[in-house]
Amino acid sequence: MVWYTDLRNERLFTLAERDWTSRRLLDLRAQLASPPPKGVPRRTKDASLIIGTWNIRDFDNNKFRHGPRRRESLHYIAEILSAFDVCALQEVNENLQPLKDVIRLMGPGWDFIATDVTVGSSGNRERMAFVYDSRKVRFRNIAGEIVLPKHALLPGEQQFARTPFLVSFQAGWFKFSLCTVHIYFGEESKGSDGYQRRVQEIEYLAKEMAGRAEREKENYILLGDFNIKNPIDETMQALTKAGFQLPPEQYPSNLLGTNYYDQIAFRTRADELTFLSSGAFDWSKAVFKPEHYEHYAPVLPARHRDLGPDGMPKDKARDKEYYAERWLTWQMSDHLPLWVELAVDFSDAHLLGNLDPAFESRGAPAQLETREEELVAADTPPEVPSPVRTKTKGRKPPRIAPPEKTGTMAPAPKMTTGEAWRIFKWVAGGGMDRMHKMRETGKKAEKPKTAKKANP
Repeated sequence: MVWYTDLRNERLFTLAERDWTSRRLLDLRAQLASPPPKGVPRRTKDASLIIGTWNIRDFDNNKFRHGPRRRESLHYIAEILSAFDVCALQEVNENLQPLKDVIRLMGPGWDFIATDVTVGSSGNRERMAFVYDSRKVRFRNIAGEIVLPKHALLPGEQQFARTPFLVSFQAGWFKFSLCTVHIYFGEESKGSDGYQRRVQEIEYLAKEMAGRAEREKENYILLGDFNIKNPIDETMQALTKAGFQLPPEQYPSNLLGTNYYDQIAFRTRADELTFLSSGAFDWSKAVFKPEHYEHYAPVLPARHRDLGPDGMPKDKARDKEYYAERWLTWQMSDHLPLWVELAVDFSDAHLLGNLDPAFESRGAPAQLETREEELVAADTPPEVPSPVRTKTKGRKPPRIAPPEKTGTMAPAPKMTTGEAWRIFKWVAGGGMDRMHKMRETGKKAEKPKTAKKANP
């Protein structure tokens, strides 16, 4: 549960700002409480695990001078992150204090693990991090950055642009290793060197993690910003051809809802992956909405605006565009957090594995037990005295409590060539454009119409 005590500190929030932020937090909490995929399911004690990933744009050194993030923004980010049990973060910058501030707001029990900064022109001095609820998710004391061996270096003997980060956790019965990535983007053109480098980074990492999962019989989960444009792109194939499985539903994760940059992919032990739900949480439906422009206009940085001598924007439409397409992305992000909910309580399955059907027909009496100290003292296990023979009935099948949550067992079906061709024809035939127009028409229809004043 997020701590809201800062909102009543008048040195941090005026009465007006406390009121505004509290209203937005209530809107955000209502959005989170909506049924999936619009919202995020409520966290459970041990029945399920919610894993998230979020590219949290340039958090938070203000090097592009669109910020820094406001105190209210840190509250909104804390509220969203607290909906997950563990969440991978990309684009965390060198100064960790803003992340520590968010962790403090999230309340006791929350912690994080972060990498050192990645240097070099492509690294942008970024960190990657995992935020997790230590009351439910246990760090298994394994963490490290993944580097390419000499034989697998990218063209020009290059390493990953931003080093992937692997950490091992456990939640209930479920042991798993998360490897978060921020893959090199490069150019859009498929024939370009930059695009090919993007494919190669994904391809090598997926192959390496799949090999480890096979050797170690461990559950490996790749997640983060893969810069994958769509589900049939070569970048996606580089991920799935190594045997990584995706949730049954895919969601665009950029703020515009057009690209599938972020992914959560699984290579797990048999019968240990059950999908309950998944989604991409659109925080823009609750905070920093287009109609909030007038509220924030006084604090938009003047260096990025075209203002007149009176301090007012010369072109209000252009100023609104700056607010909606740029400024708010440095308050929250230009990505949506992607999440998946897994079933992780294997208690019934474990107990059912102990059952012997033979005892349902012939039964057996209770056995005499040997005391533990006798077992320790003896070189060989002592003989257990035979019990008094009694006539026993067959044992009844046990009652099994219904699961708290039910879902879909992996693997997810692979896309066929025919399905890929139908999607291609749909996009090429203008299907995507028609869908966007329908969405815009629907949004306009949802806006309340103001009643016209009657003539006196």
